[in-house]
Amino acid sequence: MQTNLGLAHSYSPEELIERVKNGETSLRDDLINYYWDYITASVSRMIRKPARNTDEFSIALDALNEAIDSFDASKNIEFIKFASVVINRRVIDYMRKNNKYKVEYPFTYFEVNDDEHFLDRYSKDNPESFTGNLEVQEEIMKFKNDLLSYGITYEDLVKRAPKHHDTKLLCINIAKKLVASNELSKRLSTDKRLPVSELTSTFGLNRKTVENHRKYIIALYLILNSDLDVIKSYMTTLTKGV
Repeated sequence: MQTNLGLAHSYSPEELIERVKNGETSLRDDLINYYWDYITASVSRMIRKPARNTDEFSIALDALNEAIDSFDASKNIEFIKFASVVINRRVIDYMRKNNKYKVEYPFTYFEVNDDEHFLDRYSKDNPESFTGNLEVQEEIMKFKNDLLSYGITYEDLVKRAPKHHDTKLLCINIAKKLVASNELSKRLSTDKRLPVSELTSTFGLNRKTVENHRKYIIALYLILNSDLDVIKSYMTTLTKGV
């Protein structure tokens, strides 16, 4: 595709989008040209091969057009950040639906034992496999805020994360029971505390196990009962058959 960046360099993307929405539809091509190399590089990182002539690249271009149409400057967000989220989500959705999306999201996220932020450490250690970077950042921030609403911090999870795989799976099973029970879910959401007595009596669980890992179980519940697709998809892969 031929690129003519003169106009795009003369105006901000937000200004160009406003003009497109006011009827100057030909300027849409200038926006697409402006972000052409960015999209190519982003998709190449996600699929780990040249992006041109791939379905994922076509999906990304469609997503850019979607971002142009739905962008709202009044929300005080840069267009590139907004477009990146839309592009990542659409490409990841396509890859997941076509069994091309292999999540490499370590569940040891709950077991970080140093002061470095997980996202920073993981993206440095695995720059090529950290697909959907912006989507993951968004999910982690949302998850962090959800945890705080229950009085839970990352440090709490580190301290309370079970050491044995079987115990982790048991905790996930407990979290699934919580999600499946409207009554227990409502109790947890209202009281912001794990209904330990109800869980142990209803499902015959060991009270000490539930109490020792209550914050971890709440964290798992929040993931399962959310739209945190990247984190949830890793957990689903981890717990098949549980």
